[in-house]
Amino acid sequence: MIECSRKFFLMNQQLYGTSLFADMFHPPVNYIYEVFRVSRKIPLFIEDHIERFFHTAKLSAIEIDFSKARLAEYIDLVISNNPSEDGNMKIACYLQADGSVCLFLYFTPHAYPTEEEYTNGVNVDLYFAERKNPNAKVMNIEMRHSTDEAKHEQGVYELLLVDNEGFITEGSRSNVFFIKNNLLITPPADTVLEGITRKQILGLCRENNIVFQETKVHFSELTAFETLFISGTSRRVLPVKKVDNLGFSVANKLLRRLQLLFDKKVTDYLNEKTGSD
Repeated sequence: MIECSRKFFLMNQQLYGTSLFADMFHPPVNYIYEVFRVSRKIPLFIEDHIERFFHTAKLSAIEIDFSKARLAEYIDLVISNNPSEDGNMKIACYLQADGSVCLFLYFTPHAYPTEEEYTNGVNVDLYFAERKNPNAKVMNIEMRHSTDEAKHEQGVYELLLVDNEGFITEGSRSNVFFIKNNLLITPPADTVLEGITRKQILGLCRENNIVFQETKVHFSELTAFETLFISGTSRRVLPVKKVDNLGFSVANKLLRRLQLLFDKKVTDYLNEKTGSD
């Protein structure tokens, strides 16, 4: 699978042609990373992504030798030297054998949900596994491969991770939300990777007086909920129509409201960054 796309990537302050990426990118099995969406040449919610990247580095005991402002400059450099289509960019960082920090910035292939999936929802399954350090965005290549294989074999869009006590924590590449009686529920922050889209959704709830709770949900309790959706950089607010063979409503008013609110949040952010009305 192609990891790096477009014309140029950055390694430690220097731009290189994409054809050199495979010979230069040699991360360990676990490395810290961040993925964000670029739209209209603007990195979406980049302040939050950079903040989380530095937080993950601290949790992983990696001493970053550049500032947040310098990282933002590197990101702009990669964006400005590549074609302007919307897409996803990735920050990857790891320690080399001599203990020095190795930083990569590059566009990576993406697959966004279709309009049909945003309208009618996607199928997901349960997957009994949990992250060792969920608050740190660390690539676990073994888990990534196993969940990708399971999704392919089961023909589902996403897998919801279930911990050893039976509680649903998050998706393999997403956060998860549940709706019951107009109440929004999502697993507690200390049990999941706090996605940037998740953060924006909860912020929208506070701004719009939408009641929500952060509480654990056992997989045996799924029948109590009317609606589920997943969120993420590529997924935004994506309805779930089935978990295994259990069906859920994709026409829930709160779900649709959150989709509209999030889309407006994105538009407002981009307009602010570009000075548009």
